[in-house]
Amino acid sequence: MANRVSAHIQIGGVLSRSRYPELISAIADDDPAIDWDGTPFDPADLPATGPLCLMDHEVAEGRFDEIEQCCRSLGLSYVRWRAGYSGSFPSDREIYFGPGEQESFLTTEEDTLIFSIERIRELGSMDAIEAEYARAHFNPPPLAIIDEDPADCEAVEAAHG
Repeated sequence: MANRVSAHIQIGGVLSRSRYPELISAIADDDPAIDWDGTPFDPADLPATGPLCLMDHEVAEGRFDEIEQCCRSLGLSYVRWRAGYSGSFPSDREIYFGPGEQESFLTTEEDTLIFSIERIRELGSMDAIEAEYARAHFNPPPLAIIDEDPADCEAVEAAHG
């Protein structure tokens, strides 16, 4: 049985309405709630002005595997925090900014960023440390469901300049 810890995820970006069921299916598979009290997610209730926030206290390895994979395939950004499990994995914040790999940042159990002395030395300056701190505190944009495919919109914009 996997180690289970508390975790939360914020999801944002632009998603076509035709692909929204893929995200809904991934959410159903991981079964998080919209608050720490366990209120179930309702697909009709999307936040009007911010990212979609989901959480749970008993998450295997502290990862929402289906949701995170779905976000990567749909091009949605996310920030996922998980509590640590002694002897297995530390508390961390994983960020997916968009195309590319996810980045992980060590945190406390309260989701406060931690810099080791080795990382501070590697960064080398206060400007670099502050830039890393800002990067680690990325907040996804609001989750916007649109009628068109976002890739089609980008292609039209690129063609028309």
